[in-house]
Parts: sequence; structure tokens; C-alpha cells
Amino acid sequence: VPPSKPVAHVPTSATIGSKAVLRCTETDGSPPPTFRWYRDSMVMPTDPKTSLTFRNSSYTLDSTTGELTFDPVSSFDTGDYFCEASNNVGTAQKSDVVRME
Repeated sequence: VPPSKPVAHVPTSATIGSKAVLRCTETDGSPPPTFRWYRDSMVMPTDPKTSLTFRNSSYTLDSTTGELTFDPVSSFDTGDYFCEASNNVGTAQKSDVVRME
């Protein structure tokens, strides 16, 4: 079963230096989908250190659970976030965009 449209649970504001957890949930996909996160329409790598765009961020990304954890949050992490759920059936589905300040 292809994934349904996922829901991005994003705090609209986060305190610099604290921890912020973003979650992506989807209920229909079988096999269970894997998740990708995007900030400002750019896919976020699993390891931010591998990317010039994201190397100033400190986060962990679990593609199985859809959880994106910033610890700590920095001003660099402000942006428009959405997640994408995909399995090997049908088309990948994107969530609505949520802005985190």
C-alpha cells in the first residue's frame, strides 16, 4: 500500500540552545515507509556534517521513525520544514510545510 500524505509535527518556535524534536507520521503505508526531511525545499542529509548547507546544524535524523532531533537548536535551523514518506509502492508523499523559528 503506498503511503498516505504524512503529517509533519514541527514546533513553530524553538529556543536556541535547547532540544527540538520534529516528527513525521504516516498511517497507511505497507511496507512501512521511510522518511526524509526537507528544509527550505532542500533534502536534509542523515549526517549534517556531509553537507555544506547543513554542516552548521546539529541534528540526528531517523529515516525509519521519521524523527528529526535538533540538539541544540541554533538560529541556523530556522526555516520551512516538510517531510516525505516513501516505500516501494506508489509515489512518495509530502507533508504540508511548517515554519520553525
